[in-house]
Amino acid sequence: MWRQRTRSRATVIGSSPLQRILLTSGLAGAIALVLATSALAAGQPVNVGTPFESGQPAIAVDGAGDAVIAWANTKDLAGANNFVQYCVLPVGAVACAHSGNLTPGDSAQYIDGVQVIAEGSTFVILADVFGTTGGMAADYEPEQEWQSSDGGQTWSFVNDGLSVTSGIVNADTGPLSAVMLPATGVLGYGWDTAAGAPTFNAFPLSSPPECSVTQCPAGHATLEPETNPDTLGNEPGHFASQSGAAAGVMGVFDSLFTNGPLGCSQSFGTAYVYGSGDQSSTNNYNVSPGQPNSAWRVPLTQADCNAEYSTVGGGPSGFGILEDDLGTSSVVYHRFDQATLKFDSAPVTVVSGHGELDPALSQDGTGGIYATYLGGAGGAVDLSYSGDGGNSFATAVLNANASGGINDVASSVNAVGQGWASWAENGSVFAESFQAADAISAATIGSGATSEGSTVTLNVTCASFPCTVTIVLTAPETVVVHAASAHHTKGKTLTLGKGTITIKTKGDKKLKFKLSSAAHKLLKGKKGHFKVSALVSTQIEHHTTKLTKTLTLSLR
Repeated sequence: MWRQRTRSRATVIGSSPLQRILLTSGLAGAIALVLATSALAAGQPVNVGTPFESGQPAIAVDGAGDAVIAWANTKDLAGANNFVQYCVLPVGAVACAHSGNLTPGDSAQYIDGVQVIAEGSTFVILADVFGTTGGMAADYEPEQEWQSSDGGQTWSFVNDGLSVTSGIVNADTGPLSAVMLPATGVLGYGWDTAAGAPTFNAFPLSSPPECSVTQCPAGHATLEPETNPDTLGNEPGHFASQSGAAAGVMGVFDSLFTNGPLGCSQSFGTAYVYGSGDQSSTNNYNVSPGQPNSAWRVPLTQADCNAEYSTVGGGPSGFGILEDDLGTSSVVYHRFDQATLKFDSAPVTVVSGHGELDPALSQDGTGGIYATYLGGAGGAVDLSYSGDGGNSFATAVLNANASGGINDVASSVNAVGQGWASWAENGSVFAESFQAADAISAATIGSGATSEGSTVTLNVTCASFPCTVTIVLTAPETVVVHAASAHHTKGKTLTLGKGTITIKTKGDKKLKFKLSSAAHKLLKGKKGHFKVSALVSTQIEHHTTKLTKTLTLSLR
């Protein structure tokens, strides 16, 4: 938002330029320069529904930047079964353009998770259901699907509710996440099971055959070797995919073992599975690792120790894991090397000083990496961005979580970098838009600057590195215009000076720059204190954010 410059019409009593500045310095706030905030500023949170009780919202963003948010309404008002609610939210909107309810088939009583996928002009909503009651109840479990090809205005029930995917090992198998596989028109879904191995099933986007508890001709891949002494169990996990020359699928899981192939001395750790290539009969994601024609190259394998709350993302910059590093109390990003099939480089610190909950990773079409997460229970929703493949990150608060009630954060971005985050908060579901520039925290400058008449010095600090900071100092100057028998005044802004510094490490750095010739002439030999305006431009990852601040300039 741009704030229009205003002009002062104060009566001038003093005669010297310095007196005029001092007399009008109290008007510095009123004579503020353009308040230049980022043109890509984050949107305001939009309440997209109030289910009172819900499962974690799921979100996807289409090519136009519209978000589809869906969640399970689990309130069961008046004894009703669970159902899916959805909202289509265009960029800049303050309310849903389309919204409604989707009722599972065969009177399914419960919904254990909802997923949303945007694939071209098609939106997909998947709901994991149980408690069906008809004569063919098992044919409708575990996964029912709806699709929309008109931007979410209308939704069609796929297979009349018959299940479209399954990785069921036993009654304790639960859903993890759905992905678009690196082959046009194929979806994939990951599962995990108490006291069992994680599984994965691939199925067609268009006209999928029944794949249910009763029957699933395509079968599913079992992702952990039977020789492992301990099976993963139903630890949290996530899947991601990427297309192109490095096409593949990766799953990451939290693990809790002190010995064996997944053992960590602190017990907390992360594990991963990896497959490569497009889905086909000879490169099949439904075939277990180590079997002929399997697309899976790495079965369940240890990734990191002393880490938890992990998630995975993929795209032009390759796969990477975001996780909570328990040893350093920081959020880290760990890139995967698809050549060695390992996480053999050092993790990169995303933000230090706290861990995270509810992490999500996405990439845009150029490989920009976006991470959202809750900075601990009751903490703010943070947004981190990397434009260099995960070597460095800029981080800023996306939502301060003033109520302390935010949980179940999710996010997604499209190819051009339009992102949306969603979350549940005190019985409602919210969504907020973002872009890369919203991850940039403006540099911090001290409340004062000093000058001996020819230069200005002030302290500058950045939150992310490297950052380039440009500061323009200005102050109001009163110009007396003589006209006829009366004295008239008008406001004018004097540029005192401009300086730039590139900061690569933490801590205060001194920025020293020359006063403008006009300011030097005006202030020469003067002493005192007065208010000035500082326009602070912070550039990180080729994105710039701007703000203005009033500070005290001390003339010595």
